Amino acid sequence: MPKKKTWWNKKLKFGQKFWRGFTRQQKHGIYLIFSGVLLVLVFASWRWHESRILAFNRQFEVVETSGVAPVAIKIPKVNIDLAVTEATITDNTWEISATGASHWDNSANPGEGGNIVIYGHNKTNLFGPIRWVSPGEIIEVTGADGKVYEYKITETVITEPNDVAYVLPKDKETLTLYTCTGLFDSKRYIVVAEPYNEPLN
Repeated sequence: MPKKKTWWNKKLKFGQKFWRGFTRQQKHGIYLIFSGVLLVLVFASWRWHESRILAFNRQFEVVETSGVAPVAIKIPKVNIDLAVTEATITDNTWEISATGASHWDNSANPGEGGNIVIYGHNKTNLFGPIRWVSPGEIIEVTGADGKVYEYKITETVITEPNDVAYVLPKDKETLTLYTCTGLFDSKRYIVVAEPYNEPLN
């Protein structure tokens, strides 16, 4: 009994016949165009994802700060030695440095007694290595006045992207480091530290 021709079979045969009408060189060109479009889409998706890495679905109150901003951070244990630049929030998305660490300008400055939030990309040459630090290790933050502030790590935490508890203002001086972790950067890795010594000139 002959097979009944369906709509899908007709379309499939038409497609096969249409494809056979191209020369090998033309097919190669089509493959290249398709691959190029796919790469553009992947790159665009990655850039969109990267821009949303530190996005929070909420507004933050403006916090008045004083003192000097941090300009460098060093964690000798994991060979982190980065410049720190000021960054802000635009449309609920945090600005982030592509070459160093970023200090949230709505968080405290070293030595003024609040929550100092410094964050960076989860890359091996940036903040990726903070995942290997341990409580008790020392972080050095240099202020714009040249003073070096030392902090001792008290805890490390893996949390959800919209968990903002660790970046909110605090009554006592705290250093909070923040980056991404997990599959497709779906989680957040946080390092919390407290002042260890008096600032060094």
